[in-house]
Amino acid sequence: MNRDSRLPALTGLRWAAALVVFGQHTLELFYDSDLVAPRPVRAVLWALLVNGGAMGVSFFFVLSGFVLTWSARPGPFYWRRFTKIYPATLVTTLLALVVVGGASPLQVATHLTLTQTWLPHASVFRALNPVSWSLSCEAFFYLCFPLLYRLLRRLGPRGLWTVAALQVAVVLGIGAALTSADRPFALWLGYVFPPVRMAEFTLGIAVALLVRSGAWRGPGLRWSFVLVGAGAVLALKAPYPLNQHALTLVPVTLVVAAAARADLAGVRTVWTRPSLRYLGEVSFAFYLVHYLTYLTYDRLGLLPHRAGPLVAALITVSVFASSLLGAMAVHHGVELPALRLLRRRPSTAAVAGTDAATVEAPLPAAARP
Repeated sequence: MNRDSRLPALTGLRWAAALVVFGQHTLELFYDSDLVAPRPVRAVLWALLVNGGAMGVSFFFVLSGFVLTWSARPGPFYWRRFTKIYPATLVTTLLALVVVGGASPLQVATHLTLTQTWLPHASVFRALNPVSWSLSCEAFFYLCFPLLYRLLRRLGPRGLWTVAALQVAVVLGIGAALTSADRPFALWLGYVFPPVRMAEFTLGIAVALLVRSGAWRGPGLRWSFVLVGAGAVLALKAPYPLNQHALTLVPVTLVVAAAARADLAGVRTVWTRPSLRYLGEVSFAFYLVHYLTYLTYDRLGLLPHRAGPLVAALITVSVFASSLLGAMAVHHGVELPALRLLRRRPSTAAVAGTDAATVEAPLPAAARP
């Protein structure tokens, strides 16, 4: 199959995943504590939003492995990854210092080096811009990708299916094993620790190789989304941390594969519309700024306590619009200029890797559980 396809549906789906992350953070930072509404309304909002961020992050981890594999070719892999994610990360981390009002040297150092998730302390990995924990995981994935790719591409379909099944089993097994653990430890080990989250990234690599070889067997987009909904409903009754992403991992993986196959077949979907593709391009920046937008509103006294549904809706729209405008500013004012500037100079650190022009982005991705 043509690995040079730009896979536009996957770009559009990035925006959908970013929105569910935004939704969960809206619930946690505003609705859960401050919304004054009838119990059924609160229950519906909670059910719709509570695990959405975790599912969105899982989608991005799988997508990252898929896209890097799909477009893998010899080239300056590490330099491309650095120039893609670090300039915007640096700017928003420095902005977070202003919004939060300071941080300890350890917090600053780990966030600037994207190593915060290696320390089992929420005071570290949730500091400054809390959502950047997922970029710490992505940095580890990128470090390992060239070796992982070389190993997995040697396998035939049977071996790749085995690898995929093992990754799902690892996620389910760790989630189940940690249900009786203390929540802070379960949060760190089961949700933010990079080697554990590597299973989703590795799953994305295996699935990409299966799709590329023509050996993939899975449902189309419509049924994949139905399964996502079913997994999300099951997660509502599951204990922590099994409810975070383990029960939706297979469905979101099916969505990634189905969207890629639809793109390859030339099928137009809602996700390939130019507007959604553009929003997918700014989704990484949106992810980086949306949490800081909520923190800024709170610091300025713009998040009213004990708000009714109408006021809460207006505040949510305002935060969303501000976040989107901020994302566009970061995308066009930082991301794209940095790419043009930093990629003019050839890198000598050439490692077999990727030119991920298809859907090139890590996450926007991540959510506070």
